[in-house]
Amino acid sequence: MNDKICKNCGTRLSSYYRTGMLGCPRCYDAFTVEIVDTLSNIQNKAYHVGKTPKCSTEDKKLLAEYRRLLAAKETCAIEGRFSDMAEISRDIFALQEELKKRGLI
Repeated sequence: MNDKICKNCGTRLSSYYRTGMLGCPRCYDAFTVEIVDTLSNIQNKAYHVGKTPKCSTEDKKLLAEYRRLLAAKETCAIEGRFSDMAEISRDIFALQEELKKRGLI
């Protein structure tokens, strides 16, 4: 199998399949076909439908922090900074618990 790579950030298609995360905005261009296929399989649609659930400002901040931590963890993994990755994982776990209590994930 030929593993596509984003020319901007170096993210591999196999990494996207493994983690569900992309490395940069240009990954969407590099992996358009595969992303659409994945979305079609998951949602039966390849385009956005519906609205974002209503959240308080605090909830939005928590969700943004959660996404930021997930991206930081992936960056640490790519760069081989495993001690930093472990610390971020602990932060993610704590934040996940709060988000679960609020019904956000």
